[in-house]
Amino acid sequence: MTAPLVAIVTPTHNGARFLAETMESVQKQIWRSVVHIVLDNNSTDGTAEIIANYSNKRVPVVSYYNHETLGQRDNWNRAYSHVPAEAAYVRYLCDDDTITPDSVAKMAALAENNPGVGAVGCLHHCAGAVQDFFWPKDRTVFNGTEAIRMTLLRQGVLMPVQMMWRKSVADQLHPLFEDAVDSGWDLDAVLKMLTRSDFGFVHENLGFTRVHANTMTSLTSASKTRAWTRDALHLMTRYGPLAFGPEYSAQLLRFRRYYVRRIIAWWKQDHGRENLGIHLDALDKAGWKFSAPLALDALADWACVKIGMRRNWSGYPGWQ
Repeated sequence: MTAPLVAIVTPTHNGARFLAETMESVQKQIWRSVVHIVLDNNSTDGTAEIIANYSNKRVPVVSYYNHETLGQRDNWNRAYSHVPAEAAYVRYLCDDDTITPDSVAKMAALAENNPGVGAVGCLHHCAGAVQDFFWPKDRTVFNGTEAIRMTLLRQGVLMPVQMMWRKSVADQLHPLFEDAVDSGWDLDAVLKMLTRSDFGFVHENLGFTRVHANTMTSLTSASKTRAWTRDALHLMTRYGPLAFGPEYSAQLLRFRRYYVRRIIAWWKQDHGRENLGIHLDALDKAGWKFSAPLALDALADWACVKIGMRRNWSGYPGWQ
């Protein structure tokens, strides 16, 4: 019986520094039915030469080239358009990350054994260690709505950059990556898949995610932008009603108070509002214009948390 085809997708822009390591890790996959789709987003370094070096290898490399530089989200969408129709699974692999030789095999096996699973995650090495993503070790499959709830409460962490998707589920999203949120569109896509399917998790280290100052994540979501918390508000309002049901209003209020307190702390830390525009805009868009009453409510809530009368928000993102 022929193994289902897995398309590994690598969008790249000036990725010559690490791209060869990425492509080499794909060539080492023990799963026999793999194709590597590489989209060069108008690079000006040695990216094209590295891609050319991987022609006629065991794992076929199908390369494409953009004659104009696209934004990251648009480039990832275009890369998905090049996935073969006959592929059963899709796995994005950033141009500075790698996967273990058994990564595709173990993730595809879990999905094949559980036809309701539309997205599969795994442990991987990131920021100096194999991270704990909190998914209970005695389970490998989670109902999609349950997985969304656990993600919002940070009882489980979804990392789209080290994940495999069932193509028939991903194909239901048009486009795959929406522009509804500026920097968390990959996580938004995964959560949308989980409204249609279950989540699977392999409790083994199957990849390496490189962390450095020039990654798009570092440039758009980290440092003083703190965009993850802004994105969390989007995810709460979009997926919270499904995930929390009757508890949604209480959970959203708890998050809002936490968010307002974080903005106050950042304001003090940054000596002004220079980096807070995206957060004030997000609150305003959600119907909560930042104001003295909103701030006083959040601070009064904090006093109740400190004396044990209320619970603080401890969910996503949980680190900003």
